[in-house]
Amino acid sequence: MINANIKKGLARLGIDTRKLAQGVCRFSVKLASRENGFEDLVKRLRKIVPDISRQESSGEDVFNEYWELKRRTLQAFQCSMMVKALEFLPSGKLNVVDIGDSAGTHMLYLKELCKKKDIDIDSVSVNLDSRAIEKIKSRGLKAMLCRAEELDLGGKPVDLFTSFQMVEHLHDPAIFFRRLAKKTSGNLMVITVPYLKKSRVGLHSLRDKRDKLIYAENEHIFELSPKDWSLLFLHSGWRVIHDEIYHQYPRKIPLVRHIFARYWRLVDFEGFWGAILKRDTSLSDLYQDWPV
Repeated sequence: MINANIKKGLARLGIDTRKLAQGVCRFSVKLASRENGFEDLVKRLRKIVPDISRQESSGEDVFNEYWELKRRTLQAFQCSMMVKALEFLPSGKLNVVDIGDSAGTHMLYLKELCKKKDIDIDSVSVNLDSRAIEKIKSRGLKAMLCRAEELDLGGKPVDLFTSFQMVEHLHDPAIFFRRLAKKTSGNLMVITVPYLKKSRVGLHSLRDKRDKLIYAENEHIFELSPKDWSLLFLHSGWRVIHDEIYHQYPRKIPLVRHIFARYWRLVDFEGFWGAILKRDTSLSDLYQDWPV
């Protein structure tokens, strides 16, 4: 996060550089949460699922107030996108498939948020990690152990797919979306991915020369811009019908905005892009050499 020489100098002064960096980020996220109107929703999410320290199977080195706030605020954005997607669906019982679900948290959120909307959510979570499946089932939710690209619902009706911070981990996201479009009944999908202005290959374990075992949960393959994701969706049978960007910093103060934007690009991501997709294979079917 911080230049090595600066780190050494601060360390000599007894300053914890990691704590300092997280303090800056926490302040930024708090301002962003307030600016986006997420504060009340964050409080509500805390009541629904009080503990999210085991959200990922790998976990952070230290789960603290910073990680809790950062994750909750992102989850508030994701929940707002799910609730927005419900506007395109009828009331009643809805079948929701959450692909890449690591702990069942979002489905618990959605079930509770829908109680006053005359909507009953029947959810199925999908993950290739058995640790995630165990966590989801321990919360009384249904789960399937399989790769996202190999998902076979056996004809089960689907009203809504959700997938949060997952598709950037896939080696072949085009095949994943194409199979969903052609082999399932789902017509609507909500996704969120890291927001970047310019697309790039991720593979940060190689960039950082880490020599330890790597799991899909911890490695990004493709980090695309919203424009490039949208093209890939069209190619694969899905059209963006609504999208939003959540920035992890306040946007209404010009100088502060630019400082925080640059800082977040150095240490993480500026924010996250969310999109509601509708199945549309009219352009995708023009491509004649799909492998499936």
